[in-house]
This record gives sequence, structure tokens and C-alpha cells, in this order.
Amino acid sequence: MADPVLTAVNVRPLKIARYHGAFEGASKSMINKKRDLKSRNLEDDEYVRQYIQFHYQFQKSEGFAVDWDGFDYAFHIRSLDNPPRGFCTTRSPAEIVREVTLLAIKKQNEAKGTKLVLDEHIQANFQFCNGIMCWLSFWAVDMNSSTPESKIYQAKLWKRGKEHELLLFRLKPTDEDIASVQVEPPSPLQCEDSEEEAIVFARAGPEDDPGVPFVFRRTGADPGLPFFSYPIGGGVPTVLY
Repeated sequence: MADPVLTAVNVRPLKIARYHGAFEGASKSMINKKRDLKSRNLEDDEYVRQYIQFHYQFQKSEGFAVDWDGFDYAFHIRSLDNPPRGFCTTRSPAEIVREVTLLAIKKQNEAKGTKLVLDEHIQANFQFCNGIMCWLSFWAVDMNSSTPESKIYQAKLWKRGKEHELLLFRLKPTDEDIASVQVEPPSPLQCEDSEEEAIVFARAGPEDDPGVPFVFRRTGADPGLPFFSYPIGGGVPTVLY
């Protein structure tokens, strides 16, 4: 007999919704045009600047909200809504996102006795991790609630073939909770062909612009190069020391 919850879900169209209160400076649009992203280039200051922005957004939202339209480079985390070319030849990105989202909802319903029904998709991010790790944001309604209403949920799901594990399922944190998340500087970036550190990061000092979370310095051949600060939303870099 068909699961009535999944039956109800399956008749709902997949939508891309706006993400409200994701992070400071976030773009309202989560719909990306298919485009080829540039590869990592540690010699390019623009790559490092965007890497800092990506790291801040990903860590601040705990993986669930990244303004992908603002990046020209590919990072180790990618958008599952707009995966790289050749990611899957048998299903569309929307079908893959829907599959993993419904799987996360089903696991939560089984574990907690809820009757969540998918309403609207918001954003999906992924990383290859001996399978695929997904960070999913979506609107859903708990039909077991005395006052059913659509709310934003977030789920972190690992999947490999028929194996899967739901690592996190929650209501989206409040704006205050998101603002309180402390983001540490990125780990050093290593040289392409060795384990030597090519770029190191540090937290901007209290005397600096509060909108500039991190500074970076190139190491190696010229360790005397200064630290640069970059505003979260882009702009002219500032030499700090």
C-alpha cells in the first residue's frame, strides 16, 4: 500500500523559493544559470577573495545557504540545484534534489512520528564524501500539527547507493541564532604539488572594518608579503600589515 504522506508529497510541484534571512549580503535569487566555473588558482587574488566569501557563507549558515550566483570559481562544496556538467546523465538536478529531500523527510517522519509534507524547495548543496553529502533547505508542513503551517526545515543527509544516513533535521534557526554563529578563519590552503602552506588566514582585528571577517597572507617564496583584508561583499582590498 502506498505511503499516504509520500503520495501527498508527490503531487506537489518542485519549486525554487527565495531564502529569507540566510546570511548577511545574501542574494535573493537561488536560481542559477548553467555556467562553467573556474578551477582553483592559488595565484589569483580573486580566487582567494571568493574563497573567503564562500567559507564565511557556508560556515555561517552551517552549510545550508550559499549565494552561488556571487561566485565564479568551483569549491569543494557545490550547488546540487546546478551541479557540474556530467554530474548525472539519467536524471535532472531537480529530480535528484527531490529524491534526497523526500528521503530526508521520510526518515524524519519514521523517527519522530511526524507527518511532514514537502511544500517548496529552497536550496540544496552537496559534497562528494565516499558517496554524497547533502545540505537541504525546504518548506514543509507537518500534517500532524493541530495548526498545520508551512515552515522552513533544514536537513543534512549522506547517501551512497541504497545506503543513507540522516545526520541532521531541524527547523531553520532564527536570525538571532544565525547571527550568533562564530566562523573561524579557513584552514591554510596548500600548494598544488606539495603539503606546504601556500596561503594562511587570520581573523581581522577589532580595529578593522567589522564587515571584513578574515585576512590572508601568502607564504613560501616571499613570507614577507602583507596580510590583505577583503569585505564580505567584495570591494577594494586593504593591506593590514
